[in-house]
Formats: sequence, structure tokens, C-alpha cells
Amino acid sequence: MSQQDRQARADGTQQRHTASPSSSLSSAAGIDPAFAGKGKRFVRRIYRLRTIGLGIGFFCVAGVFYRQSPPTSLWLWALVIFHGFLWPHLACTLALSRPVPYRAERANLMIDAAFGGFWVVAMQFNLLPSVVVLAMMSMDNIGAGGVRLFLQGLLANVAGGLIGIAVLGFMWSPASDTFNVVTSLPMVILYPIALGKVTYDLAQKLAQRSREMEHLSRHDGLTGLLNRRAWEQRLAEVHAHCVLTGQPACLVLMDLDHFKRINDTLGHAAGDTALRRFAGLLRQRLRDIDAVGRYGGEEFGAVLVNTGEVAGRDLMHRLLADLRARVAQAEATMSSEDAQRVALAECTVSIGLVPFCTAFDTPQAWLQQADRALYRAKRQGRDGMVVLDSSAYRDRADGTEATATP
Repeated sequence: MSQQDRQARADGTQQRHTASPSSSLSSAAGIDPAFAGKGKRFVRRIYRLRTIGLGIGFFCVAGVFYRQSPPTSLWLWALVIFHGFLWPHLACTLALSRPVPYRAERANLMIDAAFGGFWVVAMQFNLLPSVVVLAMMSMDNIGAGGVRLFLQGLLANVAGGLIGIAVLGFMWSPASDTFNVVTSLPMVILYPIALGKVTYDLAQKLAQRSREMEHLSRHDGLTGLLNRRAWEQRLAEVHAHCVLTGQPACLVLMDLDHFKRINDTLGHAAGDTALRRFAGLLRQRLRDIDAVGRYGGEEFGAVLVNTGEVAGRDLMHRLLADLRARVAQAEATMSSEDAQRVALAECTVSIGLVPFCTAFDTPQAWLQQADRALYRAKRQGRDGMVVLDSSAYRDRADGTEATATP
């Protein structure tokens, strides 16, 4: 075994022994590491709702206790104060301390539901406060876990009610007076507003995340341009529009010259910088309606919408001039060694341009012709442009199919 192999094996062994503490604890507890720490945002979201709901729910239950005869026991008062104002903070702390906070928080919701059943019995089934308490807790459960958690919550309500009957006995007093109505109003009015606000915020975050994911699925992560799949879709749309309306368009393929030399000489970071700088130049020079994408590696594509051959040729001439000016400026302002490095980082480009014609019956045919034009531009010395017209596609004659621009 070579010294490098022995070192690699030693490093791998060390990494296994120095795994994160949370992963070790999760493994020791028999928990899949993929679920470890899952649900912290869920816990914090429920914490806000629980703090508001139980805080104003306290007045709903306390209003019944205050009017009860015989007077409510002190331990029940202490319990309702604990549940209304201390339990939300304790539940959040306990859930966040568990290996899987999401599961712990679902258990906390069941504890809330059990408390709800207990308070119904403690309020002697006073109709309005009982319905409000159970309804609000059921809203939490169905919002957090769907129908399944809602049904589990109903079972917890029943279990809490049975515990209440076992401890307090069964007393039936369903009538709600005006005082009970007034003390229930904060729960009826404020809690749905708080729940709606939390739901709205969550929907906004999900919509934003969906937009971000859609953007990532259509754009290249390095340059920010369209990726190949999205760019080819746009090419097909423009092709279909041109076939239908007869409007002009130009397809351009561009390839950075000697890009491999940049990576080999200056490193991949410099190559990434060159790609980003060229992509920025394309965004500056081309319009928003033009489809610009990274076709692959150092190759880029552009579909110039409503642009004829002359306009497309002039636009690409200006792009070539910009790149040459950058290299010349770098060479003029720096030492010879630095200038060579900057010139490499700036680099020039080879361009193949093909105007649309009805002979291109498919987008692939149009793209194939542009690829031929790009190949000719590189074969003729790079840092230039080759334009293939429709007759070149029909004839496929090497001597007549191209006009080169140095």
C-alpha cells in the first residue's frame, strides 16, 4: 500500500471518528440521521400560535371558573395559568431539545388536545367556551397534520375528558351566560386572525420558494443565463413563431476561444470568472426578448428575435470588438506577464450565425446549421464569425455555404 493510500485511509477513519455529535446521538437513539433536527421551523411556527391561542384561551376558561359555584379549586386555577402562560414556552423548549423536533411538536399538539378535553369537563361542559376551545385546537391539528392529526386530536380530546371525569367527576352545566360570551370573544376573534396571518406568511414563503426553484430549474447556476433545456425550449418557440408569421430571427452559437488553456493555466476559478464576465457582456449587448443561454461548457447560444441577417451580423461584430478591446486594454495597462494572464482570462470568442429560413423545418435543423457555422469559425482561426445563409443549408456545398468574418 502506498503512503498516499495509507494517509487517505487514516483520514477517512479520523472523519468517521469525528462525526458530528448530533449524528452520533441520533444514531445512538436509533433515529435516521436524515430526520435529525427536522422541524425546527415548524416548532417555532406552532410556538407563536400556541402562545397567542393559549394566552387568550386562558380568559375563555377562567371566565367559566370565575362564575362557577361552588368556587373552582386553587389547583385548577394554578393549572389553567400554567397551561395558558407557561406551557407554550416549555413545549417549545422541549421540542427543540429533542432529536426530531417535528415529532416532539406533534406530541405536544396531542397534549394540547388532551388539555382541551380536560378543560371541557372542568368547565362543566359550558357550551360556548367548550366549543370554542375544541374548535381552535382542532384547527391547529388539521392545519399542522391534516385529517390524520385531526382525528388523533379528537381521540386526545376524549382521553383528556375521561381524565377530567375521573379526577373532577361529571357535572353538567351547558348554559352560557353573557359573561361567558364576552370572555370567549377574544378567542373567537383574535385567534383566527393570528392563524390566518401565520398561514398567509407560510403561503408567501412557499410561493417564493417555488419561484426560486422554478428559476433554478431554468437557469444556469454559474452564469445566470438560461440552461440548455430552457434555452432549447425557447429556441423551439421562436422557430414555431417564425414559421407561423414569417418574422426574421437569427440563431447564434458562441464558443470561448482556448478556454481549456484558461483552466489549465489560471485554474478553474479563473475559468468560472471568464464565463461569468462573458455572460454579463451578453446581457449588456442583447435585449431581454432575446433568448440567451449557456449551451454547455464554454459554449453559449442566443436567439435574436425579430432580427435579420444584417442586424445580427452587426450586433455580433460589436460583441467581437468589445472582447478584443478588453484584451487590448489589459495588455496596454499591465506588465507583459500580467497582461498575458488577463488576456487569457478575458479571451476571445468564435461565433456561428444562421438567419432563419423556411428550409429549417425543425429547430434541430436550424441548430445543426449554427453548429456547422461555429465549427467553421473555429477551424478558420477563431476570434471571428461565420454566417451560413439558407442557400448553404439547401446546397450543403462547402465552397458556397459560408461567409467568414475575421
